[in-house]
Amino acid sequence: MENVAVIGGGQMGSQIAALSAMSGHKTSIYDNNKDYLNEKLVFTKNNIENLVSKKILDQKKYDSYIKNLEVCETLEDAVKNKTFVIEAVVERFEIKKEIFEKISNLLDENVVLATNSSFIAASEIARTCKHPERFLNMHFFYPPLRMDLIEISFPESTKEEVVNRTKDISKLMGRTVVTLKKETPGFIVNRMLGALIDEAYELYDEGIADFKEIDLAIKKGLNHPLGPFELTDYSGLDISYYSKLKIYNETKNPKDKPKKFLEEKVKDGKLGVKTGEGFYSYDKSSKS
Repeated sequence: MENVAVIGGGQMGSQIAALSAMSGHKTSIYDNNKDYLNEKLVFTKNNIENLVSKKILDQKKYDSYIKNLEVCETLEDAVKNKTFVIEAVVERFEIKKEIFEKISNLLDENVVLATNSSFIAASEIARTCKHPERFLNMHFFYPPLRMDLIEISFPESTKEEVVNRTKDISKLMGRTVVTLKKETPGFIVNRMLGALIDEAYELYDEGIADFKEIDLAIKKGLNHPLGPFELTDYSGLDISYYSKLKIYNETKNPKDKPKKFLEEKVKDGKLGVKTGEGFYSYDKSSKS
């Protein structure tokens, strides 16, 4: 068993920590916004209780979650004596880089350092950190408690042992694992999904159809459970915006530039389900 730290207590981090704790790993979680973390932990706990009541999870999983999860007051406390760290903070390179630079100086070379990002490669983060051979991407899907997939991506410098340990802990969490042969922005799922969302945004931007009509067409015509606008609301409009902005800053291709309507929503704090409003409006009780 690994001793796990999860950095970032938002909609992803709180549920990743829950998966870790339920699978028997001693798990700590830290977020610099304590109120936000507490809100997400309450939501996650209620979600687990609901899954137990529906017999989707057994009571032992809930008991293990309560037993193994610890909330820490500082980043240093969260990573102390840990063997495996999973970062799940906002999709901003500089923020992730700062966190990993700090903790790589606190932890020895045997500690696995994983980022949940599917757009920022581990190799980019590892360049300025100690022991780059222990870095990789471990990408969960939202909501982690229900989505049965983890994508693993890593640079050539990553040790085979680090990859194998990541596969092992992913399987102990009860998740299907897909391992990439080389790094690529978006990995498999988001690279393919990104093409669909880009085209949906283009249709909306050109005034071809309202976003609700586009979502309806995709759900009924392609049998998708969510339309592209609903999906970005659930994953977070900020994630969609900053991932596109990163690509645009690298390519300078106008086609890669985030749409103005997306930028405006992010600047207005309308990030989707987690803030109560994105393309759609949501009741507070549905925030995740």
